[in-house]
This record gives sequence, structure tokens and C-alpha cells, in this order.
Amino acid sequence: MMKHVITEGRSLRKDRPRARFMVVFAIVTAVVFALQVKAASASEGTWGIYLYMCGSDLETNYGLATTDLEEIMGNDLPEGVTVVIETGGAKEWHNEVVDPEMLNRFVMQLDQGWREEPQPLANMGDGQTFADFLAFCHENYPADREVVIVWDHGGGSVGGVALDEVFGYESLSLAEIREAMAQVYEEDTENPPLEIVGFDACLMATVDTANVLNGFSRYMVASEETEPGCGWNYRDWLAGLCEDPSMETRDLGTLICDTYLVGCEEIGDSDQATLSVVDITMLEPLLEAYNNFGTEALVGASEDSSFFAEFGRGAANAENYGGNTPSSGYCNMVDLGDLAIQNQELLPDSSEEVLQALNDCVVYTVCGDYRTQATGISCYYSYNGDTEEYSNYVTISSSEGFDAYYDYMLNGTLDEEMQSYLSDTVEAEVEYTPLDSISPIGSGEELDLPVNLDEDGYAVLSLQEDLAATISDITFELSYYDEEEDIMIYLGSDNDIEMDWENGLFKDNFRGVWGSLDGCLCHMEVIYSNDEYTFYNVPILLNGENYQLKVVYDYRDEAFHILGANKGVDDYGMADKNTVQLQPGDEITTLHYASTLSGDDEMQLVEIDTFTVSEDTTFEEMELGDGDFVMTFRLEDARSESVYSESLHLHCENGEYTIEKVEDM
Repeated sequence: MMKHVITEGRSLRKDRPRARFMVVFAIVTAVVFALQVKAASASEGTWGIYLYMCGSDLETNYGLATTDLEEIMGNDLPEGVTVVIETGGAKEWHNEVVDPEMLNRFVMQLDQGWREEPQPLANMGDGQTFADFLAFCHENYPADREVVIVWDHGGGSVGGVALDEVFGYESLSLAEIREAMAQVYEEDTENPPLEIVGFDACLMATVDTANVLNGFSRYMVASEETEPGCGWNYRDWLAGLCEDPSMETRDLGTLICDTYLVGCEEIGDSDQATLSVVDITMLEPLLEAYNNFGTEALVGASEDSSFFAEFGRGAANAENYGGNTPSSGYCNMVDLGDLAIQNQELLPDSSEEVLQALNDCVVYTVCGDYRTQATGISCYYSYNGDTEEYSNYVTISSSEGFDAYYDYMLNGTLDEEMQSYLSDTVEAEVEYTPLDSISPIGSGEELDLPVNLDEDGYAVLSLQEDLAATISDITFELSYYDEEEDIMIYLGSDNDIEMDWENGLFKDNFRGVWGSLDGCLCHMEVIYSNDEYTFYNVPILLNGENYQLKVVYDYRDEAFHILGANKGVDDYGMADKNTVQLQPGDEITTLHYASTLSGDDEMQLVEIDTFTVSEDTTFEEMELGDGDFVMTFRLEDARSESVYSESLHLHCENGEYTIEKVEDM
């Protein structure tokens, strides 16, 4: 694995030799083929690789789909291996073969080169387009072992996959994927018609994705985290299949994972990589365990609403994917195994059941140095408390227990069906109480949250037991202010706090320093922490475009590392797949949220410092510099409702700072 601050070169796939697209295409299409082809009969051991390539802005802006087409064309297929590709969904293509005004179907077989099967333009984010492609492949190029791969952006359980840039950025939902497969294949959980359904897309290794494939595919290959721009390494895994077409399906899944990690390492972008092989024929025990996990949580919450906060602390400490901060956006996906581990003391029986079922269901995983808690499958958790998004999610949810739990948490109610489910689960009449609020934060009452200074000058927040029991997360937040300029600049949040939840005591570990890029203070947000590292999100302008810089503090070497930058989650719920590495000569502008000090205007994103990236560019802590700052504790409950403590005033001058209480800013 690779840790880095700066990598050399601009190539998306460093040191990968390949022929140019047009040269290869000209050679392999020297033979003339008829457009109408007869259905091919499957022979024993044959493979059909069916790639649904929705290019979207990944192709229009970066040519990433063309890069993968080149890799596929670089392989000589043996007898019994057929590749069928459908392209579309992008306004522009970086080659002269794919026509953006139509759907392009390409067929590759031994000694026959590439055959074109053009189709009228259609929305690749529509389930019927996907179904038509599956039918074309299965009816005309059937194989003993059929593999379906969906290529594009992914947005997890809620966002779906395959964002069509031409048709208003519509995407395939999980429900549409299942409906499309049901049109073409007969569902069979014991002997599923497909060998692998893979997602060369971000965030799709979810329990809900696996569930919609149940009965249609033997394995799923997908990533819990966002994928780097290189995506799957088609050059190497397809070459491996061509060399040994007799390999077992599970071995092909393993090969896809291993070569993916190699490809990520080649471009210096393996730190956050995840890819897993899930045996869907072993999914039922996991679905049962997952539902039991949610049901036990529901019972705990119905007995004491403070349960929501404690479970939420486990979710906050669990490895989660896609960013999940206000500036980067929310995908609301968390590693299922790590969520169970973080809540083992709270739910010992069901969490252990989840971990055992995951061990049986996830047959292979690869992960980077900063995704070590990934167990191969993620699940939904509402980090942002968005009730509208949850209402969309529940239509494809895989757990009735968690459906009821989140409904209770976010809306404070259980309908009659869910109340009946709860009573049946515990085999007794349960006293159910609708909740206006799950904590005093959401009750509308004024909270008195004084902050005191201990003898060493550290800020200490003391909470009453009933309040502390309802808080899911606490951070301290820092802002700079200037009375003469009438400005307040928000620097972000950190979780460097000594937390004593049992006694309700929280003490900051602030040392008068903050994160910076080349000496320029940054806005930084905590994504999550574990015992080995803490992830931060840092909004910047990179060469004039908005990006989210991913930074990690590694406790093992006590240093910050820059992992790259992407554009976060877009308005359609899709996480950016094209991770960019900082290069010497790049221009960075730090972005901060600011408002007037005297008015009640909302915070707006403003540009502060601009500098040029060099080979020595690093992210590190630096002294705040002369000026006045405000520090407060931010308390958040399980619904993501928040409240702030009393403020503290910091005055910094000549490398020294003093801290004192202020009554009113």
C-alpha cells in the first residue's frame, strides 16, 4: 500500500502501456461483419462478459471510459470468451468510435474482432434500457457463465448507479436493477443465472445491493468506498481470464479485486481503496442477522430513547464512506461489520451474529491503509437526519427492524404495522411512546451549557446525566473574528476531546494550533476516527474548481497525509469517482465559511488564501497567528439536531494565547 503527500505525473494510470484506441480498432475491424447476427449456442465453460458502460461526466471531462475500452481492446480473447459492451450516457467521448448520439454496442470474440451493433439513443439511467441490454446479451451471446458489470458513478443504496449525463442525470435505482434482471432471467437462489454482477462504481457494496441481486447472481463484486478514477484494472483481470478460462468464478472475483488494488497502487491512490467479493448464495443468514440487529436496536430504543444516542456514537466511530460532512455531502453508508463492532457492548448477541454472517458471506476483500476496518459490505445509517432521503431509502431497505428503528428515530413515531411488529418481536405488549424529541436539543427549550476552565487552562464542559445520555457526538469548533472588519470566519471542527460519557465530562485538548496547507489555515471537518487514524474533509479551490481535499492524521507515525481531492457528493447523490492527486504547479485557494460579526446573515463560502503547490506541499498543524478566536462545543443528537455551548475567547499574540470565558459575542 502507498502513503503519500505528492505524486509525480498526471497520468491516470501510471506506467500502463497500451495501444491507442483508434489504431487497435482499425486493425480488429479489418474484417467486415454483418450487422444481423445469429444467436450463439453456449458451450461448456464459456464466459460472457457484459459491460454496461454509462460514460457520464467521467468520460466527458476525463476520458475514463475510453481508457478502460483501450484496456479491454488490448486483450486477445480465447475461444469461449465473449465481451459485449454498451456505451452511452456521456455528452462527449474521447475517441472517434463511440457516437454520443446513439447507444453503441460492441461485441468482441475470438478471430472476429469487434462487431458494432448501434442502437437509438436511450437513457442508461432507465431500468428498461438496462433490461434491453441484458436481453440482447443473453439472447444473442449466451454463455455458461455470464458476468454483468455496471460502469459509472455510484451513490450507495439510495443513490443507485449509472448517472446518464444526456438524460438529466437520471440513474438506475436498486429496484430498477432487480426489475430489469427479472425481465430477462428466472430467479433461482440455489442456482442463480448470473455468475457475477459487478459494479465498477463508487459505494455499491451494500447489503441492499446484494439483496436485490439475490436469486439472480452467485457473486457480487463492488466497493464500499468511492473508487479512484482508474476504476477496475481491465487490462490485467481480463488477461488473467483469457489465460485461464477454466478458472472458478470465485477466483475471477478475487482476481478482479487483486488487480484493482494493483491499479490503484500504480497511480498512488490505494490508501482508501476497497473492493470485495460477496457470495450471495450465503446472503440469507446475513439478512436475518442484520434484521435481528435492527430489531434489537428498536426494542432498546422503545425501552429508553437515550438508546438512539448511544447507538449513534457507535455509528459516528464506525468506518463510513462517501464523506458524510456538511461541505462534502452525505451518502449515509457505514461499514456493517464495524457498526456491529462499535455496538458490541450495547447489542452483544445480534452484533456477534452479524459478524459471523459477514465472515461467511464476504469471501474476499482488499483495502488500503486507511480503510482497514472495511469488512466488505456497508449498510445505511442516517448521519444527516434527512427524513425525505430516508423515505426514499425505505422502499429498498433490507431490514424491517431497521425500517422501524429509523422511522422511530427520525420521525418519533411508529405506525400500527410497526407497533405490531415490535410487539410480535418481543412476544409481549410493548408500551410505545411517540417522541416529540429524542433529546432536549430538539425540544425547543433553552439549554444552559456553561464551559469552565480547569487549572491548566483547558475548557471543560459538564453535562447533566439526562442530557449527556441523549448526545451522540461532541466536537469543538473554532472561528476567527475581527470586530473592526466586522467578520467571523469559521475554521471548522475537531474531536480532540477527552470524553467521559459516564460522568458527562468533556475536556478539549486544544493546543493553539490548527490544520494548514503550506502555512495557510484551512477549514477542516472531522469525518470519523478510529484508534489508528482520523479523517478530515478540507474544502478548497483546485485550479479554480471546487474540491474536497481528503486528509488523514495517522497516529502510527504521528503525521498528516494528503490522500487526494474529489468533488464530494453531487446534487443527485453520486460521489465523485475521479480522485485527483495534487501536482506541483497546481493552484489552491483555501475556502472558509464566513459571515458578518454584527448581523444575523448566514455563513457563506469565501476564498481566503491562494498559493501554488510545490513538491514540498504538506498539510500540518500550525500556530493560529495573531488575532482573536472563539471556541465552542457543538453537541449533536441522533437526529443531527445540534446546540452550542457557551463560547470561550482566545487571544493569540506572538505565539502565545490566552483563553477566557465570554458571556456574549
